[in-house]
Amino acid sequence: MKWMAAAALMLAPVLAWAQSNGTCPELNDASLKWGQRQGANYTICYLELPSSLGTGTGLGVYLGQRSFKPAKKARAEKGTVGSQAVIWHKKATVGNARPYSRETVISLPGEKPKSKVKVYVWIDAASQEQLDEAFGLARQISAQ
Repeated sequence: MKWMAAAALMLAPVLAWAQSNGTCPELNDASLKWGQRQGANYTICYLELPSSLGTGTGLGVYLGQRSFKPAKKARAEKGTVGSQAVIWHKKATVGNARPYSRETVISLPGEKPKSKVKVYVWIDAASQEQLDEAFGLARQISAQ
């Protein structure tokens, strides 16, 4: 449990800074660029899979206050986002068009329990190869 708290603290400054400044978190690969959409109190970052451009598959990060409660039966596998250990859950897609899609949430420290910043991360993937590529991108999110 202590290692999870330590990992959250390492990832928290970058993602909290990104949310407060309305920018996407950095990726360790400078050739990759986020698409960004800014809302009143949130930022959405999306990166298409380099091997599948134009197919709508990729990695997304929502920085804001969205709530997310995965169904226990949707648990898929353990993984990482940056240096943060996470549990990925199967993400429902229309007509099960992307059966390898995943989602997870990371809670960051906030001033009040109800105002905590949430980092919701999702993957849109139609094959195991796309899922593996997206997992690799998720691990590249800089936590420095």
